[in-house]
Amino acid sequence: MITLLKVAISALTSFLYMNIFKLSKIRKMPERERVFKSRRLLKKLSKRMLKSAQITLEVVYIDKMAIDQLNLDDGIVFVSNHQSNIDIPVIVVGLNMPVGFVAKKEMESWPFYSTWMKLSNCIFLDRSNPREGIKSIKKAVDIVKDGYPTVIFPEGERSTDGKVKKFKKGSFKLALDADGIIIPLTVDGTFSVQKRGEKKINSKKKVKLTVGKPLKLKEMDKNLKNTLNDYVQKTIESEMWKKQSNNDHLNGIN
Repeated sequence: MITLLKVAISALTSFLYMNIFKLSKIRKMPERERVFKSRRLLKKLSKRMLKSAQITLEVVYIDKMAIDQLNLDDGIVFVSNHQSNIDIPVIVVGLNMPVGFVAKKEMESWPFYSTWMKLSNCIFLDRSNPREGIKSIKKAVDIVKDGYPTVIFPEGERSTDGKVKKFKKGSFKLALDADGIIIPLTVDGTFSVQKRGEKKINSKKKVKLTVGKPLKLKEMDKNLKNTLNDYVQKTIESEMWKKQSNNDHLNGIN
């Protein structure tokens, strides 16, 4: 529980500083300046949280050159597996692009977090209300098209065992309607930091974020688009299997 306390204190002090010294000024900024300034501040906060938990983060790009050549106006959607609450700070810190999130509706009521998530153009998705969910996705599509990269977790909730769960087809409506670019993200190791349903945070863990090759929807075959959820899930799972295969090899398992 000591690590949890350290992370909580780090987040609280950062939010207090941001609210006292940054909030009023940022609210007066033009939208684009406001959004990216807020996202940069959230990245600083996320770095402090990972440092407090003594997490070692490894970031691997499958094709960094292709990522670096993208423009924000291309309509970028990052699609990630979801192991833990720690996934969000890991992704924010690991990516070289300022991102927002499609987050669960409950986060809209979280103190401090919700204020800065709204400022950074995050979307709160109510999965229990299909009509409101559609409205939220439409809003997210506009945000992506306006040049604000966004992350979505198509499993809908955190894994209960660390394994990748079925990617919901509806989650890909954001990327398909934006007709932009999907970048798969594989988060590996955060499950051992904090499991779903547990408050305890385990320190001194290694976490790996793998950034996949961009998938350009404008150039994608219609049949592949129809099974996009399965394709992206297999892409992410393959990165998880690589680690398992390497571990089995080191342990002498054939």
